[in-house]
Amino acid sequence: MKKILLVDGVEVTRQFTEIILSTMYETICASTGEEALKIFRETRPDLVLSRFRLADMTGAELLNKLQAEFGEIIPFVMTGSDNGSDTESEALKSGAWDFIRHPFAPEILLCRLEKVLWFAERLRSQE
Repeated sequence: MKKILLVDGVEVTRQFTEIILSTMYETICASTGEEALKIFRETRPDLVLSRFRLADMTGAELLNKLQAEFGEIIPFVMTGSDNGSDTESEALKSGAWDFIRHPFAPEILLCRLEKVLWFAERLRSQE
């Protein structure tokens, strides 16, 4: 079973998302970027799903720290509830593989994550 690290400081959203993900994935949760870094080092998940705005850093900063430390393909999807396109644009420019806006439909979230995981698997097999 694929493992997803879910990083979200909003407890209700994190719990809701974890319920959705648990139907198809092993889910590990973090509420801050620092906690996510520690968990990533210990568990090496297949994908990181992170809210863009965290209490201690942005999702972009988290992604940059992970890439600097591990230097490998890290499938990373960001989420956010901002209405404008600035957050989405910043997330994608920072290297996020996708951006999903809150609130999201469970089936859309699962389909998009499956697509990212499929693509990551193809990239890894070519290395």
